[in-house]
Amino acid sequence: MKFNYKNIIKTVIVLAVLAGTGTGCKKFLEAPPLNALTKEEAISDEAGLKTVLNSAYQQVGGDDMFGGKIQTISELMADQINGSNLSGDFGEFYGRKSSVFGDYKKNMYVGMYQGIYRANTVLENLDKAATMRDNIEGQAKFIRAISHFEIVKLYAQPWGFTADNSHLGIPIRVTTAVTSSERATVKQVYDQIIVDLKDAENKLPDLNNGYPTKWAAKGLLAKVYFQMNDFSNAYSYANQVIESKKFTLDATYANRFSEAGSAESVFQIITTRGSFEPGSELRNQFRSDINLPTIRATDAFYTMVNTTNDVRKSLFNNVKYPGNVVINKYNKDRFNVPVIYLTELKLIRAEAAAGSNTNLDVAIQDINDIMKRAYNNTKSIPVGSSAALIITNARFERGLELAGEGNRLSEIKRIGALGQNIDKRGSVWNCPGFILQFPNEEQAANQNFKLNPEGNCF
Repeated sequence: MKFNYKNIIKTVIVLAVLAGTGTGCKKFLEAPPLNALTKEEAISDEAGLKTVLNSAYQQVGGDDMFGGKIQTISELMADQINGSNLSGDFGEFYGRKSSVFGDYKKNMYVGMYQGIYRANTVLENLDKAATMRDNIEGQAKFIRAISHFEIVKLYAQPWGFTADNSHLGIPIRVTTAVTSSERATVKQVYDQIIVDLKDAENKLPDLNNGYPTKWAAKGLLAKVYFQMNDFSNAYSYANQVIESKKFTLDATYANRFSEAGSAESVFQIITTRGSFEPGSELRNQFRSDINLPTIRATDAFYTMVNTTNDVRKSLFNNVKYPGNVVINKYNKDRFNVPVIYLTELKLIRAEAAAGSNTNLDVAIQDINDIMKRAYNNTKSIPVGSSAALIITNARFERGLELAGEGNRLSEIKRIGALGQNIDKRGSVWNCPGFILQFPNEEQAANQNFKLNPEGNCF
């Protein structure tokens, strides 16, 4: 995903108006400059439409989303981080007792809905598109889908919390109309995400100059269905991406977060020196080569990775700062941020196959591909392995491969919905503290807006 910020500076001014109302509460943002452009001036042709689309990517790739806050909050609420040094908002996240207060999560929430609002602005002005209408529409729906997906995972109990998924989700925003929004059910939210992604899959091209492709939409559908424990569809979409042969596992882990980019990335936030350099919040909270970072791993986690022949232990360090285990993944001045990539899709395909007890030979090969790289050709699971053994290994390797990337919290809740509590801190998967509280501004704009129950997990 590439941005040309020289062309969007002017439009971002008008989007201070457009984005602010999209949250359902004008108080979310300060008043715009007096010389702000009107929407009609900003979006008069396809070039203007693409400029607004780029500004939506600014939100997706910025600190409030994949630039670091999603990963940071998710890691703090999960079970691989040592929270003994944390206070303030971070102490609250780690303590699993979210409240209506706290700018860190409020700004993340607002930022994600800003991206959705800008995508909706594009979708409502598709008549301005000339040669790229389908592509632009597909990108906008991809942005809207991925943003709703990340919000619902953090602010609502997971799929499976109720038998029919009628429990409260998040506001679905598919228009720029300024209305007081209610919370849709989790089923309604996921239905909307899937509709948007299937539209994106059909409208996006095979190659797209760094922007989302049809393969990105398929990869995200695999992640969405997997979060729903819909193993048949998760397998199908992961399989389509893998079997396209367009993506290959990186030989080294260093490539995953690198400025050059990764051969296995299906969708990544691309850095452009001097214009857009994503991941600053990841560096702020995790980077360990300059100073002792705020976020550090537990000793128990390090014991899992610090085994004979596991090359992934180089991604962590328990020596530089005695008594602390730090993460090395983000120790660079700049890097691309992978959002959908082959390692995770192979782990999804493996567990989805085993979860439905089909295509076990494919699942075994996927696990062994991950292990071959991780253990330097010294470890594998045997041909004919059971579905249970495949699932055990898929989950274990996922926990190491994606450590520090914000995935573990989703897994605690997803697997919990299947009937197994896996939280290493001993919390039940559906306790109130595993979901974030909405910012107070939502209820201020709509007194009928239902907040989440407040409480912790202990």
